[in-house]
Amino acid sequence: MQITERTDHDPATDLLLVDAYMRWALLAAEEVVGKNGLAVILRQNGLAHLINNYPPEQLKATTGMTLIHYANLNAGLLNFFGRSARSMTLRIGRQTARYSIDRQGALFGTAALLASKMLPISTQIKMGLSAMQGGMRRLSQSVGQDRHFELEDRGDAWAYHDFADPTSAGKVADEPIGWIQTGAIQETLHWQIGKDFEVEQVACRSMGAPASIWLVHKTPKLPSA
Repeated sequence: MQITERTDHDPATDLLLVDAYMRWALLAAEEVVGKNGLAVILRQNGLAHLINNYPPEQLKATTGMTLIHYANLNAGLLNFFGRSARSMTLRIGRQTARYSIDRQGALFGTAALLASKMLPISTQIKMGLSAMQGGMRRLSQSVGQDRHFELEDRGDAWAYHDFADPTSAGKVADEPIGWIQTGAIQETLHWQIGKDFEVEQVACRSMGAPASIWLVHKTPKLPSA
């Protein structure tokens, strides 16, 4: 995996980063790599000012950071983990989702999701993904911005489109790099429905796509033996 900086301007890098959103990612990363490991990653990726100085738990943008700082954290984690990057950043994504659900559940409509358990699974998945997109949109609106998302029915899967994917803002890569978001989608659906679903990133802005896209299969995974 090779990750470099885009040579042209990526408009996503102009979007402000909500304090709580970055805090959740840092707390989740610290749980996986430890405080010292995270300090190394932050120092090597232009984020040394965040060492022992995480943004506050609030839906405001007070640090001046933008999505490029989140992308720098993501790239730093992927480079740090090497061959185990996929599994480790999936873990970070899942833990990030837990923080967002526990600490800002109303933002993501968690009460309505829990009440949807009698509906068909495909409908539950759609509601969960729509709630994720709605929560992210409200996060952005809380700092006077708007994020563009789409949700597309592709028959046996839902396609989750993010046109300003924070994991890839300002980056160029030779393969998809949104494993944190993959983990976040997996964990949100597991929390909501109680089942595991196959989630795969099929397009990435870092590879030139207009939007990063994740396919979420409608059939639950079979329990492992």
